Amino acid sequence: MRRKSLWLAMLGLLSASFCSHAQDVLDIPRTEHAPRLEDYIGKIPANAGAEVKDFRQNKPGDGVPSTLETRAYLSYDDHNLYVVFVCKDDPKQVRARIARRDAVFGDDGVQLMLDTYHDKQRAFVFTVNPYGAQMDSRYTEGPGYDFNFDTQWVSDGKITADGYVTMMQIPFKSLRFERGSKQDWGIAVNRIIPRTNEFVYWPYITERKEGFVAQFATARIDDDLRPGRNIQVIPHMTYRDAQTLGVDSAGRPDMRGHRRSELGVDAKFVIKDSIAVDLTVNPDFGEVETDEPQVIVNERYEQNILEKRPFFLENSGIFTSPVSMFYSRRIVNPQYGARVSGRLGRWAVGGLLMDDEYAGATVGGDDAGKTGKIGIARVQRDIGQQSNLGVFLSDRSVGDQYNRVFSVDSRMKINDSWSLNAQAAHSNSEEVDGYKRDGRLFFLQAIRGGRNFNFDGQYFDASKDFEAELAYLPRVDIRQLYQKSSYLKQFPEAPWLISMGPTLTAQYTVDQGNDVQDWSVEPGFVVNGLLQTKFQGNLIRNYETFAGKDFYMSGFSLGASTEWWKWLTAEATITVRDKINYSPAAGLDPYVGDQRLAIIKLTISPFAQLRIDQSFIWDELRTQHSLAGQDSDSRVFSTTQSRTKIKYQFSRFWAAHVIFDYRALDSNQNLFAIPRGKKLVTDLLVSYSPNPGTAFYLGYTDQQENLRINENPNIVVPTRGLDMHTGKQLFMKFSYLFNF
Repeated sequence: MRRKSLWLAMLGLLSASFCSHAQDVLDIPRTEHAPRLEDYIGKIPANAGAEVKDFRQNKPGDGVPSTLETRAYLSYDDHNLYVVFVCKDDPKQVRARIARRDAVFGDDGVQLMLDTYHDKQRAFVFTVNPYGAQMDSRYTEGPGYDFNFDTQWVSDGKITADGYVTMMQIPFKSLRFERGSKQDWGIAVNRIIPRTNEFVYWPYITERKEGFVAQFATARIDDDLRPGRNIQVIPHMTYRDAQTLGVDSAGRPDMRGHRRSELGVDAKFVIKDSIAVDLTVNPDFGEVETDEPQVIVNERYEQNILEKRPFFLENSGIFTSPVSMFYSRRIVNPQYGARVSGRLGRWAVGGLLMDDEYAGATVGGDDAGKTGKIGIARVQRDIGQQSNLGVFLSDRSVGDQYNRVFSVDSRMKINDSWSLNAQAAHSNSEEVDGYKRDGRLFFLQAIRGGRNFNFDGQYFDASKDFEAELAYLPRVDIRQLYQKSSYLKQFPEAPWLISMGPTLTAQYTVDQGNDVQDWSVEPGFVVNGLLQTKFQGNLIRNYETFAGKDFYMSGFSLGASTEWWKWLTAEATITVRDKINYSPAAGLDPYVGDQRLAIIKLTISPFAQLRIDQSFIWDELRTQHSLAGQDSDSRVFSTTQSRTKIKYQFSRFWAAHVIFDYRALDSNQNLFAIPRGKKLVTDLLVSYSPNPGTAFYLGYTDQQENLRINENPNIVVPTRGLDMHTGKQLFMKFSYLFNF
């Protein structure tokens, strides 16, 4: 009897397992007519498609049912995949803006995630907010989201009396997948509810497991899908009429006029449904607005500036490795380029060929001024379900001088919680006068993901002669240990509190001779609440050797952020700490001062069409004792950076904005080597962008600085106010997508 009961229990468990698996296979039906948004408002039409419901929380609860009802309906025809979301809510509580493409962060929204190769490592991600504004990205286990990905698809949305309804129409030719008599893809659909911090998914996806894509369900389309021909040609034109401060033929300062028209073309075509080839001739790499403020004054190492140029943004994730060997900002002035990216079965491939007319300015000898030639290749092979092995090669040549890098990297999934990343690289360079050098780099990383305890431990080792001219590597000749960990206790029953707990960040660095270069320990505590509210505090204790001197420093930082109000997002950080003056005035050794740093970011959206973004950075360094004839607590320098962007979105495609970007450095020349300076840049822009590829920009830029031209002698001298317009520009950019 006991044995019979045991068998019945085992059969019951097996049956439950099969039922659970069956629920995670979604058969998507063919539709005779494309769904219309209006048909899903207040009712659900017959033949709506495969229905998805029972959304469960990934955050803040773990598997808890969504607090708001959500349903999705999926279908397809010969050319498109269709998804309609019906989301119940109080329309007055819905957070959404009429926004341009890729500007829906912070809004309510829905997402479709497709692992079209079913490799459990990568996914296309399509996002729509309640007004139909869209965003697309790619997710890769390890690196995470790549928001630079763009493709062609259609979306729509409408706020209704009981929530909102959205629709996605995704052409199969905008996806990459292998042909076959049927398609089995990984799939997840989710809804984002900002005011309750909810991320709800079907199927159930938990943070208790380190892998994300591996938890997707299976979507089955029992049909021989064909992406169809995918050829894109984008001619573009740029016109500029500018005046800038320069010198005349006699070497005297003067405002110089420039008028310039440029024509170029970008093209894309797809080979065997999965390999994309991108070509560009005379690419337009002009940016249409200023960069976000960053703390860059009195920093010892080079700062990473975000890429904004479209050719480098699209499919940039293909070149990603644990230690990235490609930093596209190294390519400054190309005239042509070609890129290949895609997948062949379990292989991912990528390549880039490009010139750079600026490269000759970075070398000496007979090769100075020559055009650089750049080549990059990347191959990655999936191993098992969630591991991979990759190879990267790069070559940057200017005349007879070159820099070549060969790198091997791997991601290994150990279990549901742990994964390892590893990388080894070798560089070979020939510089001016035939001087050659070789270097090596090693990297090892262990990551633990979980709902409570998270850990990231790294070992980095780069020899003195390792050089990767196309990479962003602020430091070589070091061996470094780094770890970041946190333990967050969850409070599922609390009315406001979601989680809180301690954090610890630590770093220890020696050079290749085992001499200590720096170390730091930063214990902290974080509190997470509803409405994206967060409080965090850190103690800072660190050591650094610089210019032959040892410096021991300490301090603290406090931060808070919230989206408590529907119309306001706010973030603030204050840091008070000891910091080295890396640029002392002539005759002074580096010394430690008192740093006070404040960073404030605000986003104000009083109604759906208007958005105001305000960033403010104030950074000050003061002496700790009397120095160079200056009293204790004298100001060494202070910097002020303020960027205000006011944008009005007439529709999802038409917009206008004005940007005021102010940056000022007030320095004590007895203590600090960098002179005073002020700059105000004003940008006015009208834009139309219905899809990636088609765009129209009409803008005006005005730059003012604290300068004036002195008549006798005829030189440029600094002033205290913004007395001179050192640059003015009227520009127009137009591009149009021809899709075949």
